[in-house]
Parts: sequence; structure tokens; C-alpha cells
Amino acid sequence: MRRWVRYEAPIMVCVEFDEDSHNGKVVNVVLATDHEDIALARDYRGQFLVYDQSMNRIEDNDPRPVNIADHREWPQPDDWEQGPDALRYPGLYDLDEDDPADEDDDLVDEDEEHERAR
Repeated sequence: MRRWVRYEAPIMVCVEFDEDSHNGKVVNVVLATDHEDIALARDYRGQFLVYDQSMNRIEDNDPRPVNIADHREWPQPDDWEQGPDALRYPGLYDLDEDDPADEDDDLVDEDEEHERAR
């Protein structure tokens, strides 16, 4: 069984602007990934946010998903997925157990194959 446990991580955006105008630009974005910066997300009642594979909220009070996730034996941040919020796109980040991730490495682009044939 798989569950998604929601966390909150601060994102800081640095903007540069003129004192006399509304013109400006974003010059840096920092996603805090240190252990102490990432916290379990909670709803307005203080309950942890846990979802099933279809991103439907689970409120069965089973502590295992939260306990396992909060033990923090996570992959290194370089190995994390990046993209849209998983709640908006259920299934986008699902792992396909029948199709290993490195199988894509064996695929050859037609242009690359043509270049090799030369």
C-alpha cells in the first residue's frame, strides 16, 4: 500500500527593484531542503495531510505513513522529483514497478542512431 504524506518547505524569492518605480525582477529562488526547514503539513484542525495514490485525502488515523515519512530516511535532494504539485496531477509521480526507471537509458533517439550508423 502506498500513501503520500504532505510536507511544507519554505521557498524564498529574492526580488530586485528600483526605489522610485514598480519595475523589478526576481534574482534568486531558494528552496529550503535542510531537515529542520521541512515540516509535516497539517490541516486547520492540526491533522497530518495523508493521501492515497489518487490524491484523495485519507483520514483513517493510521500512524504508519507519517511515522515512516518523518523518520527522514529520504533519498538525497538531488534525487527528488521536481515539477507540478502532486495533488493537482494524481499519478504523475507514481513509480511503475514493472518498468524500471533506468530502462529509459537504453532508448536511443533516432537522430543518435543515425549518427552512429555513419
